[in-house]
This record gives sequence, C-alpha cells and structure tokens, in this order.
Amino acid sequence: MPNPKMLKPFLACCHFLACCHFLACCLAALLLAQSALGGTSASQWILVVNGQSQNSLTLANHYCVLRDIPARNVVILNDIPNTNSISIDEFRKLILSPVLEQIEARQLTNHIQGVAYSCDLPTAIDLQSDLKNVKDLPKVLTPTGSINGMTYLFRWVMQNDPSYIGPDSNWYATHDAASLLKIFQGTPESIEELRKWIEEDQNEQAAARLDQLRNQSANSYPLDFLAARQWALAGDSKKAIVRLNDAVRKGWRYRSEILDDPSFDALRDDKEFQRIISKCPNEEFKVLPAKGFEARNFFAPNCTESTNPKHGVSYLLSMVLSHTANNRLTINEAITHLERSSLADFTRPSGTFFFSKTSDVRTTTREPNFQIAIDELKKLKQNTQIIESVLPPVGSSVAGITFGVSDFDWNRSGAKLLPGSLADNLTSLGGVMTPSSQTKATELLRFGAAAASGTVAEPYALQFKFPLPSLHAHYARGLTAAESFYSSIHSPYQLLILGDPLCQPYATPPRFKLSGCTDRQRVTDKIALEFLPSEEDNSCDSVQLTWLIDGKIQTQTNFLTKLNIDVAPEDRGAYEWRFISKGPKPIETRWEKSLWVLAGPEETHVSLDAPKRWSRKDGQRLKLKVPKIPEGTQIRLRFHWNTLEAQHDDQGQFELDPNLLGSGPIRLQPLVCDLDGNILYAGLPSKIYIED
Repeated sequence: MPNPKMLKPFLACCHFLACCHFLACCLAALLLAQSALGGTSASQWILVVNGQSQNSLTLANHYCVLRDIPARNVVILNDIPNTNSISIDEFRKLILSPVLEQIEARQLTNHIQGVAYSCDLPTAIDLQSDLKNVKDLPKVLTPTGSINGMTYLFRWVMQNDPSYIGPDSNWYATHDAASLLKIFQGTPESIEELRKWIEEDQNEQAAARLDQLRNQSANSYPLDFLAARQWALAGDSKKAIVRLNDAVRKGWRYRSEILDDPSFDALRDDKEFQRIISKCPNEEFKVLPAKGFEARNFFAPNCTESTNPKHGVSYLLSMVLSHTANNRLTINEAITHLERSSLADFTRPSGTFFFSKTSDVRTTTREPNFQIAIDELKKLKQNTQIIESVLPPVGSSVAGITFGVSDFDWNRSGAKLLPGSLADNLTSLGGVMTPSSQTKATELLRFGAAAASGTVAEPYALQFKFPLPSLHAHYARGLTAAESFYSSIHSPYQLLILGDPLCQPYATPPRFKLSGCTDRQRVTDKIALEFLPSEEDNSCDSVQLTWLIDGKIQTQTNFLTKLNIDVAPEDRGAYEWRFISKGPKPIETRWEKSLWVLAGPEETHVSLDAPKRWSRKDGQRLKLKVPKIPEGTQIRLRFHWNTLEAQHDDQGQFELDPNLLGSGPIRLQPLVCDLDGNILYAGLPSKIYIED
C-alpha cells in the first residue's frame, strides 16, 4: 500500500475542485425543509431493497421489524444488475434517481435523514465517465466510489460534478476549529486579493471586503469575527465592537481566541468589549464538536451550516446493512448481526476503546490523531488503551477499535467485540467485496461489531479517506453509528460502511409515556393525548415533538404534554400514528413510539386472514383471504409500500408468489380500492413469518 509523501499539489487541486462548484449543486433542492431537526431515528431512514434478490428482501423484512421502519420508507427496486460494480451513470439511473424520486413522491422530503441499502446491491461505482474531463487527475484519487459514499454526496453526483472526489468534500464532519476562519466566498481571484490585503496590513480594505462577504453569508459569525479583527487593526474601534458583538450573538463561542488576540488590544478597556467578552462562551478552539446530523442543513467549506440552500451543500447519510454475496456473510449471519446491534441501543456497554499502534503504514497514518480521540473519550469516562499489537489481547471486552492490517483472524485473538461496538480497519481492499486478497470488513460484523468500513478501491493510505479515531468519541457522545462515521471522515466517496446505521448504545433518549389512546383503538371525534416525560434514569428532556400519520409529518412543535387530535367523520380505515421526540443539542437524539388506530364505522373495516407462520418448502403459493369486502370495492394487498398485482377471487382469496416477498417477518396490508383500482383506505396490516 503506497503512501505518497508529496500531497500538496493534489490537495490544492482537489480543494479547489471541492469548493468552486458547490453552489451549482445547491440549485436542485430535492430536500428542502420546513425546519431543521438533528439526530436520526427509524422513520427518518429510507430502506432500499433489490426486489429480485431473496436475500435482499429477507434482510429488509427483518430490519423493518427490528427497527420499526415505516412501510412508506421501504423502496423496492427492480432491474438491478447482478454484479458488484456498476458505472456512475447506471447508479444514477437505476438506483439514486429512483430513490430520490420516491422520497419526493411519498412526501418524505421534510424529514428523511438517510438511505440504508439492504444486501445484494452493487457496492462499487465506476466513476470514470464523470472524471474523464478532469485534467491531471492524481492517481491517488482512484476512480471507484462506494454506493453509500455516492449517496451521501448525492448533490454533486446528481449534477455529474466530480467535486465529490475532493479530499475535503464532507463539511458535516468535525474539522480543526481553524476551519471556521476559512474564506471561501467569491472567486479564487477575489479570495487571493483579500488574503493579500490581510498579509500586507491593508486592514481597512480587508475589513470592508469582509463586511461585504458577511452580508452575503447565511451564517456569518466567522466572517464577523474576521471583520472585527481587521477593523480593530485599522483603528476603527466602533466598527470592531459592532462586528465582534455580531460574531458572539450569532455563534462565536471561543472567548480565549478574542482575549489572546493582540488585534484587540486597543479595545480591552472598553466597557462594551468587556460586556461582549462576558457573554461569549469559552469553548476550546481545537476541534469542532460533533453534532446530530440534519439533511436539510446546507454546509459550507468552513463547516458552518444553514437551512439556506445558497449557503453550501446538503448530504444524506447512507450505509449498507450487510453483504451476503461472494460468501461474505450468510443471510443468517447478517440477520443475527442486525438483531444483536438493535438490542444494543442505550445499553452503554462497559468495555475499552482500543487503538492499535504498530509500524505498519496502515496504523501510522492515523496514529497522530489517537490522542485527540483518547482525550475526548476520557472526558466521557470511557476506558481507552493504545496497544502495540494488531488486535486486542485475549479476553478483552472491545467497545471499539481502530487498527490497520491487511489480514487478520479475529477469532484467534480471543477478544470480544461487544454488542454495539464499532470496528475500523484501515487497509486497501477491506471494502472490495469481490474475491480478492485481504480480510473484509464483514469479518468484523461476523464477530460482533455493529458497523465496520473498508474502501472499495486502493486508497493509498490517505487519512482523509478513512474515519478519524475520533469516530469512537462521537459514538460515545451519543451519535448513531451512521452519524459517527460521517462526522469523522472528510472524503467519504470511496468508503463502504457496513452495518446498522441506527445503532446508538451511548445515546440518552428523550423517552416519554403516552396516554389517551391504545394500539388498535377505534377513534372518533376528538382524541386527547398526553405525553409525560419518562422517569427512567437513562432519559433526557424532550424539546420537540413530531406527529406522523402513515410515515408523513402532520404536526411538529415544541415538546408539549397534551395534543388534541380531531378525527374527521369521513376518515376510514387503519392509520399508523407515530410520535417522535427530540432531545437537546448538540446530539439531538430521537425516540419514537407508534400505534395503529381505526377510524370510521366498523362495517367499513377490513382484515386479512393469514397464517402467523408459513413454510415455503413445499413450493406452494401463499394463500390469504379477506373475509369481508365492502360493497362496490375491491381489495389489493400492500407489501411494504408496493401494491402487489395479485387480485382476489370471488371469495376474497389471494394466492401470492412467495418469491416476491422474501423470507422472515413480512407485513401485508389490505387496501380498499374502488373498481378502477384507486386506493380509498387501508386495513390493519397482518404479520406473517415465512420460513425457508
């Protein structure tokens, strides 16, 4: 694995590439918001399934039940090539565009945070057609991306803009705090002119230009600080005070950076300056803190965020649940892995976070950042250990590990990956799922990790292509697995991230108790619901409440204890009511509770007679029956959110091809339709466990 020493030329090239086109990709706003919510939970994820793969359907069936994924959020795709690699054009046409179109068609744009892929979808994306016009492309930017990386960077991908390969394309990720002071607004020529003025102490000109830029920025507090500094150096104390006040009011949280800056020496005795200093928090100006993800926020190259699309680029979290092709994991191993990780939520496992320090370039690449992660973990009262071996010693309880080696045998190590643990190995081919050398990331899932990652092509041991060791600190702070990975990697285009995106063992959920309605209750007129904070120790305050019906947002408000719902007289059928609470910043953990209700006269309700368990071994078709069909209607069946083509006979009986459903726990919902096939309302879903 080569590790080139001279990276400055290509870093400069790619930084320009990553920054100069970002405004263009903001114009196609597929995910504009009514308001911004951080953190992620089940109803905020799309689950993409290969409808032609039994494994893909089966794994999705299990994950939907384990995580209570709403039916509306499941997108089943067909015509997916049976191969591990496809071109970027095929990816856009067959996978990404249909998924984004379904998010919009299903009215999910205002709360979806991520896209999870079931198994048996192509994991490697050939980028050559997008890169063919990029001159002098450094060879270390290998033209292969991962399915989840290309999904996360969807703004650039949908614009055919190769900026997604830049070494600093992920501005949601934590960066050095100095990144805040990066000036990116304007043309390269105007930016260079401003830098020259600052270097040559042309302070008044620099301050005036910064004032112009701050007026064009949706989140201007770093520019306010820089302008205050230049006005102070120019001798204009009044303007310096005004700008410094703007900076602190809008979000500048680094008091020491003001007090230690000689630029402000002339202002120290000013009472207004002292008042501003007293109001400014004194956070450490080293690394920007991790925070809950929000897909409706647009991030700029200086890592500030805004709901204004002109501010920067937005992202979509993305992971692949597992990989069962090419003898990586069996479908049973993949299911067991997801079951184990789903049970780890909020358990706060007691183990050690290990950091492997060897002479291998795979570990020396990340060693300089070990201490930052260790210091953060110690603040969180977590156990840490640097080891001079590849894997932890026999008997170790591993809460998380960062290591680097081409091949390993975890079973022989005698160490135990705790449920919910993250394991990250830096090697060239850890995400190449075709038959090849080197141990794959799936081995870490097999032995207990909730999530692991590996690159889908030679990464050249470059840190920006891999998670920083602070991955574990973000996780221990309460982020989900998906948030933790993406908050720690600056260039995710090539990283295949496998596992359970929703696993969050260290989160403190904003639990609540719900009264006023029970599951499967018939509702009429007014329903008075009451939400009471949980008395459990592992619970935080709720600051926001969201109500969804059948996966669509109905109401979003500050958390309240009472909610009155009016049920319209014309309402018919079964509805899923889902309530989501959000915890405080910066992590903003989410917690959900769902129940089904029935509206309308009892004679309009429909149900599905179905076996609780059914075996496909005898090769028969699955038989179901709707015992009572309202007059003048017909019944169709919904699997996840797909309406099946099967039709019932005169007695209301269906016969279904089980190959369309996969195995495991499936959900089938009867739909009452008019005689033209238009859906009028739905009945309660039935759950059937299909055995192989």
